[in-house]
Amino acid sequence: MNDWIFQCNPRRYDLAAAISRSLDDSWNTPRQRSQIAVGDRVWMAIVGPHDPGIHYLATVTSPPYTIPEDEFGRWRTDIHYDYRIEPFLARAELLDDPVVGKVTALRGFQGSNRLLPEGAGQRLAELAGNRLRPLDSRRGALAPSPDLDVGRAIERHTGEVRRRLKEEIARLSPLEFELLVARILGELDFEVEHVGQTGDGGVDAEAILSLRGLTAVRTMVQAKRWSHTVGSRVVRELRGALRIDERGLIITTSDFSADAREEAQAEGKARIGLLSGDDLVTLCLERGIGVTTRRVVLYELDLVSLKPGEADTG
Repeated sequence: MNDWIFQCNPRRYDLAAAISRSLDDSWNTPRQRSQIAVGDRVWMAIVGPHDPGIHYLATVTSPPYTIPEDEFGRWRTDIHYDYRIEPFLARAELLDDPVVGKVTALRGFQGSNRLLPEGAGQRLAELAGNRLRPLDSRRGALAPSPDLDVGRAIERHTGEVRRRLKEEIARLSPLEFELLVARILGELDFEVEHVGQTGDGGVDAEAILSLRGLTAVRTMVQAKRWSHTVGSRVVRELRGALRIDERGLIITTSDFSADAREEAQAEGKARIGLLSGDDLVTLCLERGIGVTTRRVVLYELDLVSLKPGEADTG
């Protein structure tokens, strides 16, 4: 079992209010995801000028999964809040401790999640000691509503489908990936001519596109079936190959470096569109490529209709 620090900024998320609604939650976990496991212990820390420190103890209840990116990111891990720490472990108290006082995650760390070094979790458990108050006994801290349960189940399922679909796209042959790119762009109302090249082993492909029904815009497309990040050099090379009347688009199974994104949007230069592996998966889901959808019947109680009305009793 690992111990984690999950940080909460009260200006962005009201942790106490969330716990009052449900003891189950999901948390943004962009760091060290491969080490997160069900059953791990989570020390919930509040940062900022007001009452900084560890306020709650939770348990990991799902492996990390992805969702469409929101203000908190795209990686999520489900947790269950077990205890409120009362009085909470104040930051000043923690920094004075000879064991946890040296832990980076407690000394100004800014982020969402961080793995604690060996021994730090046990020391926090000793410090929390008799301060732990079970949340299950709290009035108002009820089990999650059916809607919340269903919503989280759908979110987890969708995250798993996204993960597996991205893996399968990465397993496509170079030609299959080029044809998938051409198909998706065709779904977006472009006229596509596939002119895949094999000079570099089939990793790159180009398509000449024109926007249907409007003034033609010649767009040169490169398909990068890569596992590593696409850098700014690729952006510059594509821009250098463009004619004055052409636009550029790079589509990859991986992602783009910060330098590549900055270069693609550089002022005074031809803009280059960038489509990452996650963007590609989103388009596949929206267009029904590689996935199917199904309707699920959800029953809810209607006890009023269960009892006979006045008209039924005469």
